[in-house]
Amino acid sequence: MKKALIALASALCLITAAIGALFVWEHQSKLALEAQVEDYLDACGTDPRSIDVHGRPYILSAMRDSADLSYVDLRLQAGTNNDQLLVHRLSQGRADRLSRFVTFDHPDGDVDPIERADGSFTEAAMINGDKVTFSADTADDRLQLFADGHRAGQIELDQDVTVKGAAVTDSGVVVELEYASPDCRAAE
Repeated sequence: MKKALIALASALCLITAAIGALFVWEHQSKLALEAQVEDYLDACGTDPRSIDVHGRPYILSAMRDSADLSYVDLRLQAGTNNDQLLVHRLSQGRADRLSRFVTFDHPDGDVDPIERADGSFTEAAMINGDKVTFSADTADDRLQLFADGHRAGQIELDQDVTVKGAAVTDSGVVVELEYASPDCRAAE
């Protein structure tokens, strides 16, 4: 009986150690992927506020040397409340695609976003009882936001982007951008 208890205790210790090692390996893998994204951004001259790598289990992603999707919070520019770069499939220092979501502050007044039947946001909102439609355009290294054709905000850009759309949400007016090239100088 004593030998059985010793064997059981030994087995439990080994299992506990293996599980602990697995957690440490997962955490170290996440740190390695975040460092890979940070190196990519450093080469681009981008100074992020934070990096959040997605794609669990991190161990498998790190073994493939590939960060499938990373959310990078960028420094805010005047008139914005969120600026997030999405790095898609970063492997060996190259990204497949870069997307960016810039959230401009709501205009002054009572803002009520207009939603589609499925609950998704549109490019329009009721502001102080009037319907206002938002759009965005890029010109001269700037992203410009328009409300019914009148400029409502702008930020500086460092690379060619295409505006994919705008939507008024509860947190602001979100503009989706797609970078022409995933090479460096994505954002600063």
